[in-house]
Amino acid sequence: MRNIAMGSVAALLLVALAAGFLVYRAYENSGRRVYVVGQTGSVAALSAPTTETHTAYEARNLVRNFMLTMFGHDQYTYKANLDAALPLIEGRGGRRIYDGFTRGQVLQNYERYAARNVVTVDSVTIDMNHRPWSGRVFIKQRIFIGGEQKEPLPLAAKFNLTETNRSDANPYGMLITNFDYIPYNPEVSREETQLLKDQEADRQRALLEAQRSSGAAAPAAEEQAPLLAPTRPVAPAAPTPARR
Repeated sequence: MRNIAMGSVAALLLVALAAGFLVYRAYENSGRRVYVVGQTGSVAALSAPTTETHTAYEARNLVRNFMLTMFGHDQYTYKANLDAALPLIEGRGGRRIYDGFTRGQVLQNYERYAARNVVTVDSVTIDMNHRPWSGRVFIKQRIFIGGEQKEPLPLAAKFNLTETNRSDANPYGMLITNFDYIPYNPEVSREETQLLKDQEADRQRALLEAQRSSGAAAPAAEEQAPLLAPTRPVAPAAPTPARR
């Protein structure tokens, strides 16, 4: 009788533990259950976990997209690109860059010379092993005035990343902070150097032909083209585009 009683107690304990586990799982799933309403009716589903992690891949995409839209534009895409880029950086850092563009009359130069700035991202490095997360980005800016390309203008910066809420304007859930320029002077490729030389030779040839046809004197010196983008960190966290 004693053995039967002990066995019954053990069985009851096992049943109670199993029932408690099943109730816990059912409660957990019920909290995650949502209903998706479509044209054919409603369908039950389980919501995704609320905890999220950020990857270096996602951080590189954030920084790459910021640099392409913040620094690459023309007179038609200037405002739209800045509107897309500014939500990806803290307010103070974004204002410094924008103020630099305003002082350099970047938009006015775009309109005056029918120019555009094409950005190529050379590399983005991200360190997410330590907080605050940090990284560096290296780009080249190519200024086109009409159909003529000017000498590439390199630009690099270091920054930190902080977590923020995801939104339509910033789907990455991260924000660029402490954006500051660093030196970057890569060599110009042989192909690009030759392209610039050929463009200059064509330009000089066209000027000479125009001089011969009009009988006017040749220009004493080449007029310097306006720079429409920052070339190097002339002040902490504030680019100063050169003026014409």
